[in-house]
Amino acid sequence: MSGSSKIRVGLIGLNAPPKGTPTGSSWAGSAHLPYLVSSQKYKIVALQNSDADKAALAIKAFELNPKEVKAYGTPEDIANDPKVDLVVSSIRVDRHGGSLIPSIKAGKDVYVEWPIESNYTTAKELTDLVKAHNVRNVVGLQGRYNPTIRKVKQMIDDGEIGKIEGSTLVAKNRGGATVPVPIAYFIDKKVGGNPLTIGFGHLMECATAILGDVSSHRSLLVNQHPTVDIVDPVTTEVISSSQPNDVPNQIVFDAAMQSGAVFTLRINNSAIPTPGRKPPTSSTKLPELDWRIFGTKGEIRITSHKSWTLNIGTGDLKIEIWKVDEGTVNEVDAGEDEFENLPLAARNIARLYEAFADSQKVGDGAQGKEKGYADFEEALRRHDLIEKMYRENGF
Repeated sequence: MSGSSKIRVGLIGLNAPPKGTPTGSSWAGSAHLPYLVSSQKYKIVALQNSDADKAALAIKAFELNPKEVKAYGTPEDIANDPKVDLVVSSIRVDRHGGSLIPSIKAGKDVYVEWPIESNYTTAKELTDLVKAHNVRNVVGLQGRYNPTIRKVKQMIDDGEIGKIEGSTLVAKNRGGATVPVPIAYFIDKKVGGNPLTIGFGHLMECATAILGDVSSHRSLLVNQHPTVDIVDPVTTEVISSSQPNDVPNQIVFDAAMQSGAVFTLRINNSAIPTPGRKPPTSSTKLPELDWRIFGTKGEIRITSHKSWTLNIGTGDLKIEIWKVDEGTVNEVDAGEDEFENLPLAARNIARLYEAFADSQKVGDGAQGKEKGYADFEEALRRHDLIEKMYRENGF
């Protein structure tokens, strides 16, 4: 990093808004860019896309300064730029490694979205590589920074509902018989991005932030839809029918936690409206997320009618607490959001970036958890758990 100040970022995956039907989630633009362009700790100095022209187009589309932001077309280009301190990869999961290996070998710090890569073996190779080159690294597991998660953890640490004995988390994830076209690759297990790796992985980060790590587990994965229809994300009209799917849509996970608590997580499919029918509003459906935590002195419940995405936030998360000796159910305020000026998707990402920047004060010998964020080593343990679940269920 330059002696002056800001961490200089090379961002991989920021594309100009597409014409026609989009592909992917545009996560770099919706979650990374809003914080990075307003940050006092970071500065974008380079973009890399599939070719330099597309990177230049993104610089123009997002009104970045072409005199200050370089446009690159290969991972090697961005790795060779001495003015880049941190390389951020926000692209499809099975392309993470190829985008970052040159920068790791060049000794640059790296940020990769979760999952690290498409499978445990490749993720392990990348984890070994960052260790071998002694580069600082961070993984996009940001749910622990959600103000709701932080508030509930504080309540539990303060003993408000006594010792935690059990917890159940039920989430509804869009999928099943239909998959929206931007994430059509979710039906191909070898790509590595799907409801298990992404949805389960992010929810488990939130669960372990509150309940502690897993001691032992059993799982059930079921694929009820070996063929699916790819649909328009807005109209739900079928674009491509009967496409092969080898990814589970029903996920059940039971665990004994190291704290002694018993935890169950279940991910189901959310019902999809018939094409042409108006989708339900939050007030006309049951919760998409329903998480209950049971203690010896009471219970805490977290709900959202909009989405299961605790890692992103939902805009309507509700915390309720019931204390047995008081006999009333009360709603709890999660507190102020220091990044409420940013779009919802960018807020927890902003807190993750802040933790990474602040960790330099801790020293490079500390592990990610001690620094306050997930590094490759921590994320690899999540990969290992998911790989075991696949094997246990014959996937």
